[in-house]
Amino acid sequence: MKLNKIIKALTMTAGLVASFSSSAEFMDFTVDESNYGGSLVTADKFNGGYVETISFDGAGGFSATAFATFTQLFANDGTSNIPASTLGSSYVLYALFEATGTIETTTFAGKDSSVLTGTSGQFTLYLDANADTTASPEADYALNNSGDDLVLSTSATLADNIAYQIGENGLFDFTFIDFSLTADGEAYFVSPNPFYMTVRTNGDFDSFATAATQITTGDVSAVFSNAPAEVPEPSTIAVLALGLLGLGARSRLKAK
Repeated sequence: MKLNKIIKALTMTAGLVASFSSSAEFMDFTVDESNYGGSLVTADKFNGGYVETISFDGAGGFSATAFATFTQLFANDGTSNIPASTLGSSYVLYALFEATGTIETTTFAGKDSSVLTGTSGQFTLYLDANADTTASPEADYALNNSGDDLVLSTSATLADNIAYQIGENGLFDFTFIDFSLTADGEAYFVSPNPFYMTVRTNGDFDSFATAATQITTGDVSAVFSNAPAEVPEPSTIAVLALGLLGLGARSRLKAK
């Protein structure tokens, strides 16, 4: 399910989606694409997709590994695609994520639901100049054709975060701090200098059973800031999830 469809549904929930979206800031940054058929590009958001493997231990814990690919840059508070960017056509960015945490299952509005909270997490961001690197759940996300890729940044500190699944739909909001650029990262992320210390990722995911090992996919966006962002409280997301229920009902009605 695409995030824009989710947002449209949430706007029907008495404006509560505004409180969810307004907590995200869109800070400008500049990347240098001159080595990849482009030039300097100023943006405020990355967008892409991901695949994730998540395993549950049966005792209220989980561990997850994800491979995300970023293929678009946006500006104007994340609303406008940047056609001049060569991201997605000449090169791509990708990230490997790992996280562990806890899960709480409950029933909300008659639907099975779950809240996942990370207790630790880390990621590494890469630049793939040939756009040919792959990774799959079946191979435990081992990287293929990555010998010439550049490591741009790392973060080993997971801050505020939450993921909420209700029925067939899910949303997540994760913040990583201590975002550290390598020398190659400083050559790509050229402004501001020093660069932002915090990266916030959010998006959606396809539903999965909260037992054994599952594979899910979804959309992901990333924005930067100098201070950790506040993620919505679980109670707020629970109310927003009513919009997800409404979206599911509308989809079922249209399918009839």
